[in-house]
Amino acid sequence: MIIPARIRHNSPLLVVILSSLFWGCISQYPPEVGRLLQERIQNDYSETQVIDLLYFTNREMMGRTGVCSNQNVTVKPGPRLVSGLCRVQVPRNHEIGALDQAESAGADPRNRFSILSGELLDDGMQRVNSKEVVVFIHGFNVKFEEAVLRASQIQYDLKFPFPVILFSWPAGASDEGFLESLSMTTTYRENQSNAAATVNEFARWIGSLGKKVQTVHLIVHSMGHQVAIPGLKRALENQTDLKFGEIVFFAPDFPATEYDKYAPTISGASYRTTLYCSPGDNALLVSRKVNGNYRLGMCKKVPNTDVINVNEVDDPVLGIAGLGHGYYSSRAIITDLFQLFLGVEAKKRLFIRQSDPGHGEDYVLRK
Repeated sequence: MIIPARIRHNSPLLVVILSSLFWGCISQYPPEVGRLLQERIQNDYSETQVIDLLYFTNREMMGRTGVCSNQNVTVKPGPRLVSGLCRVQVPRNHEIGALDQAESAGADPRNRFSILSGELLDDGMQRVNSKEVVVFIHGFNVKFEEAVLRASQIQYDLKFPFPVILFSWPAGASDEGFLESLSMTTTYRENQSNAAATVNEFARWIGSLGKKVQTVHLIVHSMGHQVAIPGLKRALENQTDLKFGEIVFFAPDFPATEYDKYAPTISGASYRTTLYCSPGDNALLVSRKVNGNYRLGMCKKVPNTDVINVNEVDDPVLGIAGLGHGYYSSRAIITDLFQLFLGVEAKKRLFIRQSDPGHGEDYVLRK
């Protein structure tokens, strides 16, 4: 700031002006956005936390015990949609993206995840009492326990002030034999068939949830898009007034060209649609060969959708199982999701840059 000479030589006047400027700055601190952020984040999730996770699933249930285990909730389709609660211990010391489990329930509370108990519900919708929720839909080859832990990890690491609800469809390798479980092509085709058979159930369910909740957000991964994308379109055709908050697609295992007929309906019904993609996703490269078409999660520009290439921060050599497909739970993505759910535009978020002309995305997540 340049101070005129006549004021510089009049020290009492200078003190008054500088004091006014100084105290004026103090009166504006903390910023309004900081106060609103403090109000929104009600739980700091800084210690080990037990989360009551509400789930809905059309997996086969082996009994009405409510036990949240792979033995009780299988990889096979069940006759109807059921709901329940899983009590999950999320440790404060867990590595971002890791789901290390304790050998016994309640053990190592600071360092290991544990599924403590479960409860089967007659009507899970009666337990939805928040104005805002996030629905998490997992991907291919994910058994029930992993889906439960992942949904709980997302709730904890993103410090959500509202519940995460798990929608779990029949995914995972068949338990019938060791050799069969090793055949990924067989598992893929089984999971793909189960996803297609879940679309109508999901459409009805998400429509019912949308009537009950003021704002529904969605986080979808991998083959879960084969449930969510056609299911959302069907629900929106049945309920033209159905609206969503944030719709977030991670590594969509979905035909890129076919998505063109779904995109206007889905993006038009959401506050914002975000698609995270990676040309180096080895799992989608395999899916491309199996299905004979380019997959949406390999990056393709979509109108009215923020398409973000995460290849720079997701080296497949370091990716989960070496596939570069599980980046949705990594530190870099969690950081970006945190800002996304605060309503910050993509181009204004940390570590986001504009993509180069001619590429298949709008933005790139930087290293």
